[in-house]
Amino acid sequence: MASPEPPAPRRARRSTTRTVRPEDVGALVRVLSALQVHLLSGDLPPQLTTSLSGHLTTAGLLAPGATPADLLLALDDLAGRLRSGGAPVEVSGETRHLVGFPTREQADAFVLGVTRRAGDEVEGPVAAEVGRWVGDVRWQVTVRVTERPMTPAFDARIAWLHALADAHAGHLGGWEA
Repeated sequence: MASPEPPAPRRARRSTTRTVRPEDVGALVRVLSALQVHLLSGDLPPQLTTSLSGHLTTAGLLAPGATPADLLLALDDLAGRLRSGGAPVEVSGETRHLVGFPTREQADAFVLGVTRRAGDEVEGPVAAEVGRWVGDVRWQVTVRVTERPMTPAFDARIAWLHALADAHAGHLGGWEA
């Protein structure tokens, strides 16, 4: 008589102690940034926007009946707290738009175009933050502006920054308040 088949090996269990690594926080911040960019550009389906608002409302991070602009700021606040390890995020009244470029020359040309516009403060170009960008981005520029998110002036500024970045092979990499 043949012996019974041995039971199939079980999959190893994950560790019961799970810590949040800096890489995890960085990944979450990038996901939140991607959501913000897609929300700004109108790429998020209404069902997803409603779902995100509901989850943030349940967590106490967003008031019931919040607007898409409120959702955008709540996502940015959450990303800021993650970046700062939970410390309160200082509200500056401005937004910082990150733009990445493959070459220093492209970044310099973009900066020259931005500085021609009154009211913009520009930082960079500097070497791109490791892990923030995908593809061939090696240089980044930060443009500080004062338009409130989800307003016609803000939308016009984003469109202008997109056009200028595109003209110099740049990529908008999100923004933070």
